[in-house]
Amino acid sequence: MVNSVDTPIAAALHALPPALRAEAETWFERQPVQHDTASLPAEALQLLCRVVACSEFAGAVLLREWPWFQANVEMLQADNAPVVDLGPFADDATIDTVKIELRRTRNRAMLRVVWREVCGFADLDETLRDLSLLADTLLQAATEQGERLLAPRYGHVVDATGQHVPLVILAMGKLGGRELNFSSDIDLIFLYSADGTTDGARHVSAQEYFGRLTRQIIALLDETTADGFAFRIDTRLRPFGESGPPVVSFAALEAYLLQHGRDWERYAYVKARVAGGEPDGDVMDELDRNLIRPFVYRRYIDYGVFESLRKMHDMIAAEVQRRELKDNIKLGPGGIRETEFIVQSLQLVRGGSEPPLQGRELQQVLPKLVNSRGLTQQGADQLREGYRFLRRLENFIQMIRDQQTHELPAGELDQARLCLAMGYPQWSELVTDLERHRGNIASQFDRIAFRALEPESSLQQQFATAWESGYGVDEWTEILQRENCRNAAEVARHLVRFAAAPATRQVGAVAGERLLRFVPALLTEVMKVARPKVAMARALSVVERVLRRSAYISLLNENRAALTRLVDLCARSRYIAEQLARYPVLLDELLEPHIFSGEVTKQQLAGEVRQRLALDNADDSEARILIISQFQRAAMFRIAVADFNGALPVMKVSDGLTWLAEVVLSEMLEVAWQDLVARHGEPTCLVDGILGNAGFGIIAYGKLGGLELSYGSDLDIVFLHDSHGSQQVTNGEKPVDNSLFYGRLVRRLVHFLTTQTGSGALYEVDTRLRPDGHKGLLVTSTGAFERYQEDNAWTWEHQALLRARPVAGSAAIAEEFARIRNETLVDRVKRESLREDVLSMRQRMRKELDRSNSTKFDLKHGTGGIGDIEFLVQYLVLLHAEQHPDVIEYSDNIRQLDALAAVGCLESEVAERLKDCYRSYRLRQHHLVLDEQAPLLESDEFTEERQFVVVTWEQWLH
Repeated sequence: MVNSVDTPIAAALHALPPALRAEAETWFERQPVQHDTASLPAEALQLLCRVVACSEFAGAVLLREWPWFQANVEMLQADNAPVVDLGPFADDATIDTVKIELRRTRNRAMLRVVWREVCGFADLDETLRDLSLLADTLLQAATEQGERLLAPRYGHVVDATGQHVPLVILAMGKLGGRELNFSSDIDLIFLYSADGTTDGARHVSAQEYFGRLTRQIIALLDETTADGFAFRIDTRLRPFGESGPPVVSFAALEAYLLQHGRDWERYAYVKARVAGGEPDGDVMDELDRNLIRPFVYRRYIDYGVFESLRKMHDMIAAEVQRRELKDNIKLGPGGIRETEFIVQSLQLVRGGSEPPLQGRELQQVLPKLVNSRGLTQQGADQLREGYRFLRRLENFIQMIRDQQTHELPAGELDQARLCLAMGYPQWSELVTDLERHRGNIASQFDRIAFRALEPESSLQQQFATAWESGYGVDEWTEILQRENCRNAAEVARHLVRFAAAPATRQVGAVAGERLLRFVPALLTEVMKVARPKVAMARALSVVERVLRRSAYISLLNENRAALTRLVDLCARSRYIAEQLARYPVLLDELLEPHIFSGEVTKQQLAGEVRQRLALDNADDSEARILIISQFQRAAMFRIAVADFNGALPVMKVSDGLTWLAEVVLSEMLEVAWQDLVARHGEPTCLVDGILGNAGFGIIAYGKLGGLELSYGSDLDIVFLHDSHGSQQVTNGEKPVDNSLFYGRLVRRLVHFLTTQTGSGALYEVDTRLRPDGHKGLLVTSTGAFERYQEDNAWTWEHQALLRARPVAGSAAIAEEFARIRNETLVDRVKRESLREDVLSMRQRMRKELDRSNSTKFDLKHGTGGIGDIEFLVQYLVLLHAEQHPDVIEYSDNIRQLDALAAVGCLESEVAERLKDCYRSYRLRQHHLVLDEQAPLLESDEFTEERQFVVVTWEQWLH
């Protein structure tokens, strides 16, 4: 017995808490005589006492590995020392020799982990990382040795082309997330990338060979020998679980995930990664990008998984209540499992639409979940603190005896060990902090947004019974009439027609269950609106398009407010209903209806599209165009919703649609430009002996130029370049003339904007306003453009130029165009014939386009309508531009009217009244477009406004 406080060992023992001294003293007494314990430095002795007091496992390893420990004691404390010290195996090493070395390496590495954690040299992050690295390293070694042991008989697997086929080990759970705890199983799925046969003395199939290799790896790591085990291996997460083959091909895994993969497996695959040595990049890409991520993550907000997550949530809660788990820090209330559920569930729901959430490591993902649809900052902070506390406590519990347990110890000795390791003076204080952390986690777990849906009302239950029973039109009509539903018979006919549609009748069990919940809720909402038959027809048209992706039905089931908005918008807007039917992903936008409740800015839109491009990390033009297209539709839809709900004034709506088109043009021009520059280099030209780059710009005319874009408006655009001088060629490896480069650039850009795909075209592009119209060059130099304005432009082209402005491309071209526009509108307008030219063009347009009659008024082309205001403003600006150049500064009607009034060319009262008329017309036009109606009004509408416009017109253009 160590009984003298004067010895170094006694002094070290005395530094321990009294409850642990006897345990550590017993360890020293077990030391063989040849172990020179007392020769250790005093500091090392104190640390040794601390380690053996806290961990019986570490004490046992130290007794077996004392010479190694003495030689490496300094390494245990060095931050940059290798985590795993596994030397090469001899070429003739037997399976037993390999097992011994793997286990000794494992125990030494685990001793290092205990030493560094208990003595305060490592934090939790290092411990989890080192434990995971140890598992990866031993997996790789076991795989290599298993292949070596099988090679003399079988060789290796090769495919039909002779290429080597590797074994791929998929790590799941904590190893997948590089968060392995001290005495954890490792959850593995064994895969191989392609079929083939072995090339050795005995030819067997890939399936047979890899089955043998898998069993060899498990034996090398999992079997318990005199040296213990390396890692316990659990393969029950493989396809079909314990009844499935031990190893499967990529093709078999893909087939399984597509046909049999369940939501709980998607939850598990969140953490899946390749471990034990990575195969080449193509194999990794095929597995990760083409198999696992598409299975786990959906491109839209995945409300379809809510039902499964709710069941998992309830099962966890029920298990906690049913079993005595209050002392289990993993499975008990507020435990590790609940933290993991919160994070992985939100990843599963939102990870498809938010790629940064597709991480495997909980602590890295957790801060990214802080947003309006996820966690609060306080909630995330509490989860992180609680998770780190529990994971440290878990590790220290398991370090005591290297046992896979998560139970708080009942004995005072083990409690004292945990207090020392965790830095608490007494057990009660540790428990107090533990309960605080568990309470915070449990609160977040209970608050997570997968709670049960609101109970159905008795009316909804009645509707559900009728839907299940397959009621006909008469029976549905009777029910709806009893509930005072307007247009009951028409609503019933739409519903029965939907129920009988092939798409509805062929839905699977899951979609059928979702419809059973959805239809009664839909009917309840439809009965509230003013136009129930219209709302029902349009809403069902949307639903019919998404039946094969019934997660959208689940979205509406889970978000009653979104369903209410859907029905309301369908009742009022054919345009919005049609957009939802064509692009169901827009249903996500109903979740945040106020996103454009204020002014829409170009900076806001540009920031969003760039964020989407950055998040998706798209590396090819096709993928980038798809992202830009999805952004455009989503943004236009949100503007339309805000417009129809009155959240945006009509002029702000036009601004928003205009900025959106500009952002899309700029981004798509960038894609097209980069594609061609990568192939041919940038356009250059030699001017005055200096070689420089030649630019390209896009000039907007019409509604886009006048900041008055509407839904479905064409983009009137002209393309300019400033290439001149000599040597007008690109500077790449495959140079082409600049004119050819620009022609290809424009055709590619127009293709991006107008190509009809499964999701339709973004815009129609009209280039007829370029010099010489459709006969002219598609791309014009700034010099040729200016000459045309000087010599050949008609008055109507000067009218068009009034509404023109640069919107994308070179800043130098934008500046040059502004100069040409200003000089043309000030100095080159034929003012002696201006009145006659304007009247002639207006009369021609009225004759060709005006659809007014005795009962209808054409809002755009009728007398006193939008067209008259636009022509009047254009005439007045062109008339006065020479004397008052400020009137041409802006390209939109409203600010041109302001400019005319400011310089005294138009009375302020007249200008204000014209602006009011114009805004009123535009607002009505917007709403007609939203409901896909022609701009034809009853003849008695806007009578005062029309009369005022006519009087003003006669005043100037009689």
